[in-house]
Amino acid sequence: MKVSVCMIVKNEQDCIKNALASIPPDYEVIVLDTGSTDLTVQIAQSSGALVKDYTWNDSFSDARNFCSSFATGDYILVLDADETLPANTDEIITQFIMHYPKTCASIVIKNQIEDEIKTHRMVRFYPNDGMYLFHGIVHEQIYYKDAPAEFKPMNLTVTHYGYEQDHYDQKNKMSRYLPLYKKHLEENPTDGYMLYQMGKIYFSQNDYFQAIRYLVQSLNIGEAERLYFPVALVMLGYALKETGRSSEAEQLLINFENDYPDFPDLPFLQGLLAMDTGNIQRIAPAFQKALAIGESTKYTSVAGVGTYKAAYNLGVYYEILGNVTKAREYYLTSASEGYKPAMERLKFL
Repeated sequence: MKVSVCMIVKNEQDCIKNALASIPPDYEVIVLDTGSTDLTVQIAQSSGALVKDYTWNDSFSDARNFCSSFATGDYILVLDADETLPANTDEIITQFIMHYPKTCASIVIKNQIEDEIKTHRMVRFYPNDGMYLFHGIVHEQIYYKDAPAEFKPMNLTVTHYGYEQDHYDQKNKMSRYLPLYKKHLEENPTDGYMLYQMGKIYFSQNDYFQAIRYLVQSLNIGEAERLYFPVALVMLGYALKETGRSSEAEQLLINFENDYPDFPDLPFLQGLLAMDTGNIQRIAPAFQKALAIGESTKYTSVAGVGTYKAAYNLGVYYEILGNVTKAREYYLTSASEGYKPAMERLKFL
C-alpha cells in the first residue's frame, strides 16, 4: 500500500517546510507550483518532493487533478502548504484502509483562527484509480464518475494555520477567492454551498450585512440535509446578533432547534441569544443541551461550545442569579479544561 500526498502551492515559503516535515517519510510527495516567486520550490525540492510547474487558470479542480496525475500511489491524500499532519498519520491511514479498502475518506480539519479553534470535515483521501476527480473551480469536491463520491469518516486530524488573521491578510485571500466565488455563482446561482461560502468570507471580514444577504440566500435553497446547512444557519444567527437583531435570530433558530441533535453550536448560540434578549428561562437549558451533546467533528464547529465554553456561560448565569455554589461548579468544570476566563471568575468567588 503506497500513499501519495498531493499539494498545490504558490509562495508558501513561510509554512511549507512544516507541512512537508509532517508527512510520513515513506509517502510520495507531489508539489504543484502555480507560480511562486519566493523559495517555495527550492524548499520542496530539498525535501525530496517531486515538483511540477503549472499555469494557474482560476480552477482549483483543474490544478488538483493535474497534480494527482503524477501520483503513483494506491491512494492520494490532499494536503495544503499551511497544514500539518499528526505524528500517527500512517497508523491511522493503514487502519482505515484495512477496514474500508478502495474507499474515500473525510478527515478533520482543525482551523486556528486567532484565539479560537474551529473544526470541519472534508474529503481529502481517495483511491488513485483514475475514477476520482475534483469538480468546481473553488471549494472543489471529489467526484466518482459523475456524482459526488461516497466516503467514510477517518479519524485523522489535520491542523490548518491559514485562517490566522495575519496570514489571512498577508495572502489577500479575500481578493483572491471572492472573484472565484462570484464566477462560480454566475454559472451556478442556486449552489447553496457556494452561497454559504460567500456569506462566510464576508462574515470573516466582519461585513455582517453582506454575510446576511448570502447566508439567507443559501438557506433559502433548502438543502437542510447537507452538512453546511446548520453551519450556515448558526453563522446567520451570529451575523444577526452582531447587527442588533438577536430577537430575530432567536426566532429563526427555534424553527430548527430539534433538527440537529448532534450539533452543539446551535443550542450554544441559543443560550447567548437568550442572554441578549432577556429570555431567562431559555438560558440554562440551552447551554446544558450543548454540554449534553459535547464536541462535534461532524460539522464545522467552534471548540468549547459543547464543553468548557458552555460550562463557563452556565457559571456566569448562576453567578448573576446569586447561586454561587452552582456557579463555582460550572466554572470548575470549565477551568479543568484550561479555560482562562473560568479560572479568573473562580478567583472572585
